[in-house]
Amino acid sequence: MASDLALQGFEVRMWSKYPDELKEIKKTNRIKVSGPLEQGEARIAVITDKMEKAIKGADLICSPIPAFTQVDVAESLLPHIEDGQVIFLSPGTFGSYLMYKHLRERGCKREFAIGETGTLPFLTRKISPEESRIVVRACNLPTGVFPARKTKEAIEKIRAVFPSVHPVEDALSGALMNAGPVIHPPLIVLNTGPIENPAPYDIHNEGTTPGIRKAISLLDGERITVREAFGYQPNHYPLEDYYDETRPNEWMYPRIAKKLLMESRLWYEKIDYKHRYVTEDIACGLAFLNSAADYIGATIPVARSLLCLAGAVAGIDFMKAGRTLQSLGLSQLSRVELRTLLTDGF
Repeated sequence: MASDLALQGFEVRMWSKYPDELKEIKKTNRIKVSGPLEQGEARIAVITDKMEKAIKGADLICSPIPAFTQVDVAESLLPHIEDGQVIFLSPGTFGSYLMYKHLRERGCKREFAIGETGTLPFLTRKISPEESRIVVRACNLPTGVFPARKTKEAIEKIRAVFPSVHPVEDALSGALMNAGPVIHPPLIVLNTGPIENPAPYDIHNEGTTPGIRKAISLLDGERITVREAFGYQPNHYPLEDYYDETRPNEWMYPRIAKKLLMESRLWYEKIDYKHRYVTEDIACGLAFLNSAADYIGATIPVARSLLCLAGAVAGIDFMKAGRTLQSLGLSQLSRVELRTLLTDGF
């Protein structure tokens, strides 16, 4: 994200709580960029482990790091966030509400907004500590904002940087656009045998068999069922539009995205039950989807089964330990109260 935006001419400041992560880049303040979209060297204006230095006066704060880091990031933002700033989570897994809640509970009085979308703006991999490879860029990024009353101003700031962003009803609608908890849990659970072997394995390639594709399609249908039960309107961005390259509708990524992903061979990697596909997309995303279904009274047996099976392998009850409406303190609200909170904020 930093390299792509810097190559587009934006002033980019990179922050990490862990200075060693960025020490190689900091030697030159440059990131090498490769891939079919663009090549070159991106100059990064600031590389720092001081949050104040990173966000002071910034229009947009981008946080594409995993959902399970969001409270920690919010704590780092706490003393420094400014009125009018916008945080962009890609994706968010309802982290917009979680981060806002944490900041308010810790005494933050600033007026800001947090947007979250359904996927990363890129299919990309870090090739080395100094190089990123961007395979494809998103063409549609449905984005919900917390609180929803700030949608117009937040979307304007995000769209100035990511033109493919468009608004959806609110942050919960944005969270229920998240593709990771639909694609990755079936690929992980139903490929448990192969990924527990030591050889590198691309679950998006060899792991996406016809039977597993059926499971993904059924799970995505359940996601859409939950969205409809909450009253959210199309486009629901069905994953069939991603997998079927003959369909007329563009998904969040363009029709050629899956082909480019396969050809890049960048996703041959060691995966286990400590991978982000589990710690984020199952523990946060799939658990959240199940809790949203419980709240609204929707039946989603495939999602429930995958969560139970993943928990059996991991030795974790994800409905108790994961991100849910219960753990967020929202399950006791009425639908009217929840809608008011999503719209007005705290």
